[in-house]
Amino acid sequence: MSQSAIRYNQRTRYIQDAQLGAVIQCVFIVVDQNATKFPDEIGWLLHAIEEWWSDFEELPPGLKDIELDKWLTTGSRKEMFNILLDGALEQCDESLKDEIFKWMEILRD
Repeated sequence: MSQSAIRYNQRTRYIQDAQLGAVIQCVFIVVDQNATKFPDEIGWLLHAIEEWWSDFEELPPGLKDIELDKWLTTGSRKEMFNILLDGALEQCDESLKDEIFKWMEILRD
């Protein structure tokens, strides 16, 4: 089964391509739920999710990499993304929790 990379700050974790789409959808749901609460803080993340989803649909297996350095350019963005990942972790299916933990783990300092 193919895996793609999640990269941030010269660290890499791998996620099954089959799970990647479900994780992106789960993160999108949480972002959408919080869009009115934090409209100025998460607009960039909607663009990031759009790019991640496009790559997920268009790129071949094993090349659907998520490059977080491109998007987490400030401490406030990283903090907001962590908050939203916490929300995704609470709402996602049990089968996705380990995959979301990979995203959270790579962001740890």
